[in-house]
Amino acid sequence: MDKFVKLAKDSIQYYIENKKYLKEYDQSFKDNHNGVLIIIRQNGKNEISGSIYPTRANIGLDIIYESVNATIFNNAIDMTDNDISDLYISVYEATKIEQIKDMNEFGVYHGLLLKFNNFDYLAFRNDYESDYQMYEDIKDRANVDEDDIYSLYKFKGTRHI
Repeated sequence: MDKFVKLAKDSIQYYIENKKYLKEYDQSFKDNHNGVLIIIRQNGKNEISGSIYPTRANIGLDIIYESVNATIFNNAIDMTDNDISDLYISVYEATKIEQIKDMNEFGVYHGLLLKFNNFDYLAFRNDYESDYQMYEDIKDRANVDEDDIYSLYKFKGTRHI
């Protein structure tokens, strides 16, 4: 198991047992200041928590807090039995974030973020057959058209499983 995923699982288990956030974790996480997205799958449900930008002092704290937020404080994930063995957790470490004006600037990147009305809409490139299909889908989910003002960001990243 990847150390990013292990930290996420350990964080959830620690919170279940102690009702507080994990405090001790590897120094390598403390030296990493990338954004992180926690993706939790359970019984066909998917939940994503986090940001492509760092939100806390280091990626370790982001993994700890977002893992707990996505499971314990989220009604979509059923943690009534406190069993994390049926959770599929992946951690997506976001890097090389760049704002773009249009999809012609996308290039060889892994994901797209559309910001509109203080909401973020996220799409991963490998979930689509083309860049433009991804772009059209994210615009549909955000309910934007040509008259709306929104921002696009492309990013690269590493998926930890």
